[in-house]
Amino acid sequence: MKERITYVDSAKGLSILMIALGHITKLANPVDNWMSSFKVSIFYIISGFLMCYTGSVRKRSFGEFTTKILKNLGIPYLAFSIMGIFFKTICISLKHKPSDLVFETFERYLYDSLFLKGVNSMWFIPTLFIGEIIFYWIKRSPKLVKLLYAAAGVFAIKLSDIINTAFSPGGIFELQPGDLYDNIIRLSNAVCKGFSAAWFLGAGYIIYLYYRKIKDQRVKLVTGVILSAANLVLSQINTGVDFNQMDEGKYPYMFYICGIIGSVGAIMLLDVLSSYINLSFFDYWGKNSLIMMCTHTVLGVRTVAYEGWSKVAFIPETAGLGYICACLVVLAILLMIEYSMTEIINTYLPFLTGKSRPAKTGL
Repeated sequence: MKERITYVDSAKGLSILMIALGHITKLANPVDNWMSSFKVSIFYIISGFLMCYTGSVRKRSFGEFTTKILKNLGIPYLAFSIMGIFFKTICISLKHKPSDLVFETFERYLYDSLFLKGVNSMWFIPTLFIGEIIFYWIKRSPKLVKLLYAAAGVFAIKLSDIINTAFSPGGIFELQPGDLYDNIIRLSNAVCKGFSAAWFLGAGYIIYLYYRKIKDQRVKLVTGVILSAANLVLSQINTGVDFNQMDEGKYPYMFYICGIIGSVGAIMLLDVLSSYINLSFFDYWGKNSLIMMCTHTVLGVRTVAYEGWSKVAFIPETAGLGYICACLVVLAILLMIEYSMTEIINTYLPFLTGKSRPAKTGL
């Protein structure tokens, strides 16, 4: 088994921290614009990095490959989906809501899970699973297919609009609003996001082939600064990006440009920094990113942190430095709760994340 790469885990940690902060902020602001431009794509690109580094696609048969990712992603998705469905339903029941609303809540989250939309932030898991399966076959395909996918993959999100329109009232496969229509849309969106994820996975795979050849830290530093600065500027132009909502922003082509340069820039800077300072904070959250993805919105941790802080302190109602600082405090509270949950899961309930024995814990 190959050793873990510190800067890779740190990049995953940066990703999940930006995702969590993005779930806390409620007002449009420059920081959100910057984070949204690459906070999800960097996770996919890192996954592509690791596929290249470990040779998992090249060495494993399809059965072996699928079994591994089913264990790593399928088990957590099933376990935390069940927990999330019942948690959401119980919360509605404890509010003394009508029984029909309690049932609707249970049904909605059940369908979200079954048709791969996922409970809250858990949409990411089936998307990654689908993306890895697609990339496995693309990697084994002829060069022409790879080239066609490199071009066609950027239209995966647009494909979801076409499918949704086809099944909407007035479309060629017109369906009336209801469970059947909603479930088809849930599933088609998940699959299309998976196709988009596969594109970024492929980009990460190819980038690592060249990145591993760069040995000069000065080159990484200068390039990382230039790419990050360029992404910072472009992200303020292409606003409104939201991978989960399949929104590529005002200028869709920038969605892919920013996704790549923002990710590679951050990876390069973290790689350089890892040679000089301890990145254990980011490293820890990177190694435990799956747990945080499955709990911070699914089990209400984000809400507890945000609402709790808003009751004892002031959260500005306008976007600005004060608002961002307040949201960072909420993130700190969320991380304290998440740390306790992560340690408990790793120590006593490792099977929830597909592990057969306790994981190494602690910052």
